[in-house]
Amino acid sequence: MNRLLLDDLIGRFAYPSVTVLANTRRGSALAEDDLVSIRAQIDRADDRLRTDVHDEVREMVVARLHALLAAHRDDRPGTALALFASPDHSALVHLGREVRPRIVIDDTFATRDLVADLNRTAAFHVVAISDRKMRVLVGNRHRLVERRDDRFPVLRDEDEPAGPWRRRIAEELELVCRERRLPVVLAGVERTLASVHVDLGDRRVGVINGNHDRTGWADLHTLAWPLVVDWLRTDGARALERLDRARSAFRYAAGIDEVFPLATEGRIELIVAEDGFAPSVRLGSQGQLIPAADLEHPEVVDDIVDDTMELVLRYGGESVIVPDGVLGEQGRVAAVLRY
Repeated sequence: MNRLLLDDLIGRFAYPSVTVLANTRRGSALAEDDLVSIRAQIDRADDRLRTDVHDEVREMVVARLHALLAAHRDDRPGTALALFASPDHSALVHLGREVRPRIVIDDTFATRDLVADLNRTAAFHVVAISDRKMRVLVGNRHRLVERRDDRFPVLRDEDEPAGPWRRRIAEELELVCRERRLPVVLAGVERTLASVHVDLGDRRVGVINGNHDRTGWADLHTLAWPLVVDWLRTDGARALERLDRARSAFRYAAGIDEVFPLATEGRIELIVAEDGFAPSVRLGSQGQLIPAADLEHPEVVDDIVDDTMELVLRYGGESVIVPDGVLGEQGRVAAVLRY
């Protein structure tokens, strides 16, 4: 799972956008009983669409789902599988965490399980800084890739004094962090890193000591990934701390009835939701959320928390999934507001 794919899916609007989520067993290929189970889910999606859209559209979307499954049946499966199909797009994603098996039909794809998987396998930056050079690499749990373009690596001019050099790389580091809000592993000699004054806040993962001007990508990944794993274990705790600070600063909202309209206005900086909280609702005439039990009705939003998280991400915010019970007193979903 990667952020570019998530952003692409979040940015797509079409009806019907069908999401099929299923757990799978790890192995060299999809197990036969998993294939049977997923085909049965696709058939249920087909039944739901029969009274909802024209047959031509229904047949196209269902065919795309079956084609995805057939094309990827020999892939090495993860813990779960997500299939996405609409009249103009289709995609399949292997996930590393279990999901609540379900079918979602809406005008956008259901992506909260992808968000949770992304939280688990977050992309990150490694920024290597020395007295002569600054390197920027981006990676995930599998690999690191160095950014090489007209900006990077940043090289110090032969006659450039130390002060201007440090200010220049501090400005570059701040710009990198604004461009993509990723956790950052710093690599360099302690004295050099201490001289570069950039406040990374809770996105600072840790430090790889030593000069790494020439360290290979694979070796840097080996050094950085254990630090990222430790940082990810406390991701939920950091999110809860941000909620507490926001409450003290009166930039806080809790409960889906309060959080959803704020998300539509682009006011949410961070949304935190419990993993199993997925209420189904109808939207009232005044925009109010009305609990609904008929999940197969076209006017019912299957998972309003998923839709809310998509809005937050679309407006450049962040989202974190926490275990059930953590936000019980806050209505199981809470947010840090921009203003």
